[in-house]
Amino acid sequence: MSPLLTQQQKLDFEQDGIVKLPNAIDENLLTRLNRCFEWSIANPGPIAVGNPSGDNINFLDNANPKAYQMYSDLVLESNFGAIAADLWDSEYVGFFAEQVFLKQGKSLPTYWHQDTVYWPLGGEHWANFWIPLVEMTKEQSVRIVRGSHKGIMYDGSTFNPKDPTEPLWGAASNFPRLPDITADLEKDPSSWDIAGFDVAPGDLVILHPHSIHSGGKNDDTLAIRRNLVLHFFGDKSYYSGHLPDAPGMYDHKPLSAGGDGFLQDGDLYRPASMIRANP
Repeated sequence: MSPLLTQQQKLDFEQDGIVKLPNAIDENLLTRLNRCFEWSIANPGPIAVGNPSGDNINFLDNANPKAYQMYSDLVLESNFGAIAADLWDSEYVGFFAEQVFLKQGKSLPTYWHQDTVYWPLGGEHWANFWIPLVEMTKEQSVRIVRGSHKGIMYDGSTFNPKDPTEPLWGAASNFPRLPDITADLEKDPSSWDIAGFDVAPGDLVILHPHSIHSGGKNDDTLAIRRNLVLHFFGDKSYYSGHLPDAPGMYDHKPLSAGGDGFLQDGDLYRPASMIRANP
C-alpha cells in the first residue's frame, strides 16, 4: 500500500504534536460525517454539555455509548485506520470514541487543556482526528502549544469562564496548575509557541491528546462552528493509572480486557469493547 502521509507530515506530528492533511476527506465521506454529526446533535449522550438549540449554543458531546457503533461503521468504511497506522508505523489501530462540538451565535472558547488528565491513557500512539465541517481560521479552529505532547501533565481545567485554569483535581493530585496561556498571549503573542491552521471541510487535522490545546470561540466572523473529533490508538498505547481516586464527572469504570479481567496500569490499551480500525 502506498504511504498516505509524507515523511515530513509524520515528522511534524512526532515533533510538534499536530499536523494538517489537506483534502484528506472526499465528498462522500464528508457527507456521511455530517450525517453522523446531525444524529449526535439530535441524540445527546449521558455526559453531553450544553443545549444544542437556541440563539447562542455551546454544545459538546463525548463518547456517547449509543453512537459508538455508528461511528465504528464509518471508521471501518473509511481510510482513517490506515492513516493512523501510517502516521505511527503501527500494526494495530483501535477506535476509541467520538467528540462533537457545536457552537453558534456568541459562544466561549474551549479553554487550554490536555485530554490525558481526564482519561486513563498514556503512550505515544494516540491521535485526535479533528475534522472541520465548516471553514475556520486558525484562531477559530484548534490550536496547540507546539511540542507540549512530550511535556509534563498539568491539572485539568474545570472550564470555568471566570477562571479557565481552575484545577480539576486540585489537592487530590500532584498535577501542577495549568498556566494561563490566554492571558500570557494577550500580553505577549510570542510567549508561547502556538501551532494551528486555517481549515476547510475536507481537511483533517491530527493532534496528540497530551498536547496542550484549545478550540476557538464564535463571534461575528463565524456564524456557526461544527466539528467532529475521532480518537484512535495504536501499538504504543497503554492504560494508565495516573488519575486520582476522587469523585466527580470524570470517574471511570474498570475496562474489560476480555474474559474476567480488567485493564491495569501499564497494560496495552485494548479494551474488549472497542474495535480494531485497520485490517
